[in-house]
Amino acid sequence: MDTYLKLAFACLLGGGLIFLTERLFPTVAPKLNAAASSITSNGSVSSPSQSTRLRTAYSVLDGYKHLSVQALTDPLAPNFTQQLLPSSLGMPARSKEEFAKHAGMVTSIFSSFAMLPIAGQVFEDPVQNAVVAHCRMVGELKNGLGPWENECMITMRFDESGTKVVEHREFVDSARAALLRQKLMAGKGGPPGGAATESFTKSA
Repeated sequence: MDTYLKLAFACLLGGGLIFLTERLFPTVAPKLNAAASSITSNGSVSSPSQSTRLRTAYSVLDGYKHLSVQALTDPLAPNFTQQLLPSSLGMPARSKEEFAKHAGMVTSIFSSFAMLPIAGQVFEDPVQNAVVAHCRMVGELKNGLGPWENECMITMRFDESGTKVVEHREFVDSARAALLRQKLMAGKGGPPGGAATESFTKSA
């Protein structure tokens, strides 16, 4: 009975999964510890056994920092679509070509930009052939308009090879996006007004 009490107590204190695994599955525990230690501070995984789809997902997120349309579109399949959420934004799905135009707006507004996955908040689903990432968007606006931050949840689905993204669904903080629109309109040298600006700032 003392053994069971110790096991239960270990679970309550935390680290229970590893504690139990070491005793019930001694050959598996070292692999769990190795996987846990491979998570880096920026949320990426440095394991050499990382799946193709996960590497592709990180390349998509990493592409934002280059402020290059080509870097953002290279990992996308020809039939790629992007959908901004929530649906109350009223944003139609974008094709790859339309997403490229959107990416061009990012490069015209920001002098620096990064899509940073939050540590421990990137999840892979092999059954659905998908990756979900909770990210921070961090950038510096041009024309002296200062820093900008937002956050989003992104779901990516991939082709059979895992090397191309076929679907990108992005749930954004639309309240923060509205503040960006106000900031751009108040500053000098902002993006073109009208529908183009409204479309961009709903997603940034």
